[in-house]
Amino acid sequence: MALAVSADALRTLHRLQRQMTDLREQLAAGPRQLAVGSKQVEAAESAHAATLDEIKKAKMAVDQKQLQLRSAESKILDLEAKLNACKTNREYQTLRDQIAADRMATKVLEDEILEALDRLDTVKRNVAPAEAEVAAAKKRLSETRAKVDGEATRLEAEVARIRADLDSAENDLPHDSREVYHRIVKSKGADAMAAVEGESCGGCFQQLTGNMLAELSMGRVVPCRGCGCLLYVTT
Repeated sequence: MALAVSADALRTLHRLQRQMTDLREQLAAGPRQLAVGSKQVEAAESAHAATLDEIKKAKMAVDQKQLQLRSAESKILDLEAKLNACKTNREYQTLRDQIAADRMATKVLEDEILEALDRLDTVKRNVAPAEAEVAAAKKRLSETRAKVDGEATRLEAEVARIRADLDSAENDLPHDSREVYHRIVKSKGADAMAAVEGESCGGCFQQLTGNMLAELSMGRVVPCRGCGCLLYVTT
């Protein structure tokens, strides 16, 4: 059934609804950008913390190896002191063999300590880049926040302006037609209306009947039987 709403009025309402939707999408994009920036800061801080933790573990590994080396060297000194007290050649040779084995073990420890120190130096070189990335991520977030806040002020003012125009246009609708309009807008938002394209609905592209086209040619507004959009002609 055709509604008592002019095509011009519906065309205006459709334009305003689309503008309002676009503005709201732009407003919603701001918090999403900030969320992305915050996650980037968190990731950078996490990477920095992981680097510091790796340094701590590398230092502990070095300290542990050095402690083992000192203990091994002390043991060798004790064994060497016992050599002069040996009463038999067998006992003397046994101590000599043990000292030789322990010295080989200390050589392995010394090599492991050098490797651990190299590892520590390598990890330490990652600290500065990690700190720089944290600073850069925080700077980007700060710049994004300033931009979003500035845009939000402008967009909110534009939303208020469009909202006032939309309220005025909606209040001009006849009561019965206004109820139908609000019901469809509540369900479909800015897609509640569609311009006629040729002889089809611009929303779902369903072919319109002859009666519907006749109603539209008389400047009336007709709901699409396919998608329920309020149809209007553009010319």
